[in-house]
Amino acid sequence: MRSVYEETRIPLQIRRLMVFDEICKLAKSKPDEIVHLSPYTQLSFGVMYLLDFKKFVAFGGTFEYAYTREEVIEQRISVIPNDELVMCSLTVNLKAFTKPARNAVGLLLQWNDYVKNRMHAYVDYREEHFFKINDEIDWNYPAHKFHQRLVATARLPLWDDRDELIADVYRDRKGKPRPERYNEKRLV
Repeated sequence: MRSVYEETRIPLQIRRLMVFDEICKLAKSKPDEIVHLSPYTQLSFGVMYLLDFKKFVAFGGTFEYAYTREEVIEQRISVIPNDELVMCSLTVNLKAFTKPARNAVGLLLQWNDYVKNRMHAYVDYREEHFFKINDEIDWNYPAHKFHQRLVATARLPLWDDRDELIADVYRDRKGKPRPERYNEKRLV
């Protein structure tokens, strides 16, 4: 990916069009399979060129949280850590965000309509772990706050970046940063 996508002197819609133009060229060279710009964007953004219809479809990711064992089975979680049953899970569901479009401009217009005013969460804007692991999980645990939000990557300018739409689970309701070990229970 090029660093020009992060250049703020270029208007946002032009940068988005540059992203869609580049990925549509890649998708046309590999028809009927989802193409990503880089491994960092696999969870958040991909495009498929449908050779039979000669159209492009853009895919994006949404977080899905399973609270019960039955919901985990519906999400097809088969990895069992430490020979224990998985009771809760947070997965990413990749789905079509646009209808088929003939070119990058049509794809961009539909993408803008879909992501406008939608809550999203960045998966790669911090160097630390995505979630802290606990023995006991309460409702303030970050995994609950990600349910049905769009998966976004900080490396591409494709999401609506207003502060009220970005999920920062490491801040409290007043906007102040939480302590570093917020979710961990301390042994006394």
